Amino acid sequence: MSNVDISQLGDLAPVKPLDLSVYPDAKGGREIPKAGRYTVRAPESFPSTAFGRTKSGGNLSARVDPTILGPTNEGFQVRFTNLSAKVYQRDGKDVSQMGDYLRAFGITEELTGDPQQIADLIAGTANQTYEILGNWEARHLATGFQVKGMANFPPDGNGGFQPWIQHPTEKNAETGEPLRLRANFVVTKYLAKK
Repeated sequence: MSNVDISQLGDLAPVKPLDLSVYPDAKGGREIPKAGRYTVRAPESFPSTAFGRTKSGGNLSARVDPTILGPTNEGFQVRFTNLSAKVYQRDGKDVSQMGDYLRAFGITEELTGDPQQIADLIAGTANQTYEILGNWEARHLATGFQVKGMANFPPDGNGGFQPWIQHPTEKNAETGEPLRLRANFVVTKYLAKK
């Protein structure tokens, strides 16, 4: 054993003894879910802080981060799942992300355009289950580079895909190696409850 001089650190707080013979080792990180269909649960509640305004247009936005219940990756939280009330066209009809979300719970009432009505309906989905399609996405905001879809990530050599991709032009400032962008699991579609 070496004698390291740490006296220059001053008075350090005593450390609680640890028995390394019965020490619980850290478990591996949570594996990113594969692309596919999942049953998820809405957050337990929607506080006022879950709602806001979109950056462009000032439409109602809501943070609805679901937790996967199955068929795999139970307990994985799909973070940064934000919805907008902004209306756009699909098959010649007006739709919105919030409309898609509410339909996933079987909600079919008319949305009047009142943001409070929509917020109340979303808050009413707390702790309920619904189904989604999810997939991988990686993006580099500074350059606009993005990759969508698990199948567009490099093979991992074991019949799957590695959950990161190298940026084609950007380098890691510390190592000079190509910048690695981590895949995020995102909701790609809310499945309407029939």
